[in-house]
Amino acid sequence: MALLALAADHARTAGYAGVVAATVDHGLRPEAADEALSVRRACDAMGIAHDILTWAPDMDKGPVGQERARRARHALLAGWAHRHGIAHVALGHTRDDRLETFLMRARQGSGWYGLAGLMPSAPSPAWPEGEGLTLVRPLLAFGRDALREDLRARGIGWIEDPSNTNTRFERVRTRTLLAAIDPVRREQIAVIMDRLATLRGAVQAQAYGLLSELSPGDGMRREISLAARSQVGAEAWRRFIEAMVMTAGRSETPPRSDALARLVARIEAGDATLAKGTTLAGARIRVRDGALLAFECAPPRRGEPAPGVTGWSRAGRLLAPADLAMLAI
Repeated sequence: MALLALAADHARTAGYAGVVAATVDHGLRPEAADEALSVRRACDAMGIAHDILTWAPDMDKGPVGQERARRARHALLAGWAHRHGIAHVALGHTRDDRLETFLMRARQGSGWYGLAGLMPSAPSPAWPEGEGLTLVRPLLAFGRDALREDLRARGIGWIEDPSNTNTRFERVRTRTLLAAIDPVRREQIAVIMDRLATLRGAVQAQAYGLLSELSPGDGMRREISLAARSQVGAEAWRRFIEAMVMTAGRSETPPRSDALARLVARIEAGDATLAKGTTLAGARIRVRDGALLAFECAPPRRGEPAPGVTGWSRAGRLLAPADLAMLAI
């Protein structure tokens, strides 16, 4: 609700044609339909066009967890955005969400790249539905309490999702842990995350620069000289390969970190068997003539349709550095 009100303000002052909004009803709680209608009423009061996107999960696929619901939500939003000709979708993640993500990823043993947390902009995680769609998170510098205070000043109410108090979910448990941390310590975590986000942006910029070194193979693959490895650091090289694997393999999610690490190690070691090629996350990777690293879609399995033309521009969207200015507002 705070994002909605602030976006409406910004559209007016920036001279945009307007804001459109969507609410996803996952169909998992009977109250959700009425909650979505309450958002529509708020949008009507602000003069904002609003759509309700309803998900009907296939219960034969098992219970609906948060990750499955998240995937469905992003797919619905991507389809809605494309129907409306929208290139950017704003999400209401807050500073508190950033800090919670840090604690969750630290507990899971994430490396520094993951500990940078939620970025101010990123490509839609839904694939292929989210092709060409960018997610922006303009509220990462603001805590939930500040946003609630702004809503109170505007006379706008909001609805608390009951799942936000369900300790069955890791994020809820982490939220309780974060509340118990001294405010000074929370600020220190935020400073660390800002530094890691800056470092991550620098690594992405290096990796992004390698895209200019790519040359088309036979049209279905992309190649880069192994000599280009000397132009970037180890982390940028790893992220470049990760983006190329996801693009070539049309994979929605990154390959497992251990599998990616093994592939990078084989390339670095000059593994001669890579001349025959290897597969990872739907991509085929091989070294040609001992000097060119080639990426293409892996051959389909028996009974599967032949892959279409690869949208190689996706690699650029995966590697494009985020605008970190929003973290300093």
